[in-house]
Amino acid sequence: MSHIFPYWRKYKKSILIAIAFLSFEAFFDVLQPTIVAQIINLGVQNSDMDVVLRLGGLMLLVTALLATCAVVRCVISSRVSQSFGADLRLGLFAKINSFSFETLGKKETAGLITRLTNDTSHLVMFTNGMMRIFVKSPLVLIGAFSMTLLLNFRLAIVLIAVTPIIGVLMYISMKVGFPLFNRMQQALDRNNSVIREYLSGVRVVKAYNTFTQETARFDDSNSNLAAASTTAMRVTGVFQPIISFTINMGLVASLWLARDWVAAQEMNVGQIIAFINYMNQIMFSMGTIFMVYQQLIRAKASAERIGEVLSEESDNITNLVNFENLEDLGNLESLGSLENSQKSQNTVDSTANFAPPSIQFENVTFHYNKTASKPILQDVSFKLPAGKTLGIIGSTGSGKTSLVQLIPGFYFPTSGTVKIAETPITTENAADLRSLVAYVAQQNTLFYGTIADNIKMGKFDATAEEIEQAAKSACAHDFITEIPDGYNAVIGQKGVNLSGGQRQRIGIARALLKKSSVLILDDCVSAVDVETESKIMAAVNAINPAPTCLMITQRISSVINLPYVLVLDEGQVVGFGSHSELMAKCTTYQEIYHSQLI
Repeated sequence: MSHIFPYWRKYKKSILIAIAFLSFEAFFDVLQPTIVAQIINLGVQNSDMDVVLRLGGLMLLVTALLATCAVVRCVISSRVSQSFGADLRLGLFAKINSFSFETLGKKETAGLITRLTNDTSHLVMFTNGMMRIFVKSPLVLIGAFSMTLLLNFRLAIVLIAVTPIIGVLMYISMKVGFPLFNRMQQALDRNNSVIREYLSGVRVVKAYNTFTQETARFDDSNSNLAAASTTAMRVTGVFQPIISFTINMGLVASLWLARDWVAAQEMNVGQIIAFINYMNQIMFSMGTIFMVYQQLIRAKASAERIGEVLSEESDNITNLVNFENLEDLGNLESLGSLENSQKSQNTVDSTANFAPPSIQFENVTFHYNKTASKPILQDVSFKLPAGKTLGIIGSTGSGKTSLVQLIPGFYFPTSGTVKIAETPITTENAADLRSLVAYVAQQNTLFYGTIADNIKMGKFDATAEEIEQAAKSACAHDFITEIPDGYNAVIGQKGVNLSGGQRQRIGIARALLKKSSVLILDDCVSAVDVETESKIMAAVNAINPAPTCLMITQRISSVINLPYVLVLDEGQVVGFGSHSELMAKCTTYQEIYHSQLI
């Protein structure tokens, strides 16, 4: 749980205050049976109402103090546990945001979601319980034991003999239960993964009528989750009645011995009642401690799973959260809203933002999986002058997208160097690097919100006029104004209520609004017609000064008039130059040309 301690440490003062009130609460709780014994022995047996009223008033005072401590402790524990949970979720989210694409590719999305939700909830419940009953129960247990020793040492010996047995049972329960709860969380990950995949691909399921197969797949994962949960609960649940039986046997043995001592007048009625109350407190405390152990098992399993995420190596991007200093974590006023934080990242000095850099690849080789025998890109070298446009063309799987993803540092070369403005990208902070680049993917992602909000991701402080101008440049303004509510129309999840071409044009508008010095168009006009594509490229070329642009395309017509064209085949550069140069000397380019235009 070492990765969780910094989040608890932030609230150490509040936790200590809650535990202090909890200690007073435990003290008053332990004090009550003794007062009851005194009322019986000194007041009831002697028929002295003054003693009964005086000690009864003391009992009411102790009860009032106990209730006050409980209320204060409850308020503090609720506030601290929920704030801790919010901080932990924020820290996890920020950590996941710092992952490189390579790290994200290794992590299952459903598993990360489970850690952000279910695992975090277990730690929140443990934190809340720690300030409510987890600490109180041992204190009450110790206090009740101490009072039984003062009441009758011989009876207390029976309880002392029972304690090691209970301790051994709790240890075995924790040892057996931890891997079972860990397995249960893994089964939950898999179940969430199946649900997420079904919801994401529901159109494919309906199109191919595979609902029966998907139902069977969910039934399998759901059954595995039920089986793992049942096993964990059953195995750990067996110990609770055994522990209760052991405690009750100790109580029976104590009362059996006390019978003879009362008959011999070695103990009075008040002591017996006090002893029974203390025994009930001890029994309740031990039962609670066992529940604490069960919560601890689940919290430990969840903490280790969360620790796996927090201990992962981050990308070199500057994060919203400083993981070394969590003093301000969770304070949204000090951190700023997400919009303000992203606004600061997107707001770059205008002079630097419009200075287009050159882009150079020097003997670049790249593997997604370093153990793979064949690289995605192999010995790629070329130089694109500042402010020029490069068309990238090649067959499917030739490495076009992999090449452009190296420029903003989504991935880094296995060997070789990628330079922007003669500076290797590996020496740059990723946030600074990406502030220079606007990237439009082929499968453009839109977020739930208005059309304007999605375009404003390019520049959060953009005016309505700037948004409209970017949409016009991307040939999106006309269809946006035809939609009810226009720019304020709400886009469904992943833009499901828009066509593929409309989603692409909104993504291009987002990139144009950013006005970055490097513009990457990753086959993002594949869903629009040639005329619309020409208008979009004309708008890009009209930017002054023109950005350094890389455009992946499948259309030979899109690159004919470009000054530079890069031809890839199986991860290697087989051609670089203008259309006329490539037609003269590049066989692959010639084949593409003849297949499309002749």
